[in-house]
Amino acid sequence: MNEQIIFCVDDEKVVLNSLKRQLYDIVGESMVIETAESGEEAIEVFRELHEQQQEIPLVISDHIMPGMKGADLLQRVHELSPRTMTVMLTGQADMAAVIHAVNHANLYRYIPKPWEQTDLFLTVKEALHKYEQEKTVMRQNQMLSGANQELERLNQELTAYSHTLEQRVAERTAALAQANDELLRLANLDGLTRVANRRRFDEYFAQEWKRLARERRPLSLIMCDIDYFKRYNDTYGHLMGDECLKRVADALMNVARRPADLTARYGGEEFSVILPNTDADGAMLVANAIQQGVEALRIEHAASNAADHVTISVGVSTLIPRHDGAISDLIGMADIALYEAKTHGRNRVAVSSHA
Repeated sequence: MNEQIIFCVDDEKVVLNSLKRQLYDIVGESMVIETAESGEEAIEVFRELHEQQQEIPLVISDHIMPGMKGADLLQRVHELSPRTMTVMLTGQADMAAVIHAVNHANLYRYIPKPWEQTDLFLTVKEALHKYEQEKTVMRQNQMLSGANQELERLNQELTAYSHTLEQRVAERTAALAQANDELLRLANLDGLTRVANRRRFDEYFAQEWKRLARERRPLSLIMCDIDYFKRYNDTYGHLMGDECLKRVADALMNVARRPADLTARYGGEEFSVILPNTDADGAMLVANAIQQGVEALRIEHAASNAADHVTISVGVSTLIPRHDGAISDLIGMADIALYEAKTHGRNRVAVSSHA
């Protein structure tokens, strides 16, 4: 299997080498860093890698370069590989170039030069996370498409025989209904943890937002992240990591037990809990119970800086939805709270102070 590639482009070799070193600090040896010193060289190498079916999740390019500018390069990259995430470096406040890249290259983010190492770290991590999420969704959609094609084939077969085989048709119809129910159930579950997947989270969150906007009732969201999970995988291996994810998911499900509550795997080691008709005080009670429930598992984690066992950081947010409000506001508030929990030592619950 080919390794994933991050492609960096800058006409200054010193800058390019510095960027490459910092990227290896971020991704370690899990990815390969390719470089080019001009847009023309970059697009030629990128095309060759793309034709070789190499996977390139991220391209980072300077904008101000002799010859082809960064915005034009990223547009060409997007045309060749629409799923590749693109990030622009710019030493000038060239918003026209940024807007052009947003419109024509699906620009994920731009970073001013000289960049802050933290900004680079967060941008790269988030871009790679989004790339993997979109890849997972695409793979699931392909699986669903294949299943639907098979169901369509079976339906056509049943139609052809229906005039002489009524009993067989009735039996097959019942089997198809059962298969459809099972397919729908599987389509909404995370294959590893057996809690709701991101697809189901998005559907249910939108549904409850609309319902509670009509009823003027509160909607709360809890976002959880397993502390130092990469270190856990590195220390105990991915099989133990998978088992850890399943046990944490079970702990969340044991707390959020109301029929209306939904526990979902949001992505990677991150989980979410949707709490309809739950105010801020109620959400904090659930969040604290979740955090304590995971601690009570006492799963050994010698590589954690938070404790000698597996812990989670938790962010909580609550809103009364409005029809003219943005669903992303509640998620953003929970994300901010989760970030605060992490920056204040992890293994704790933080509540959003934003409304």
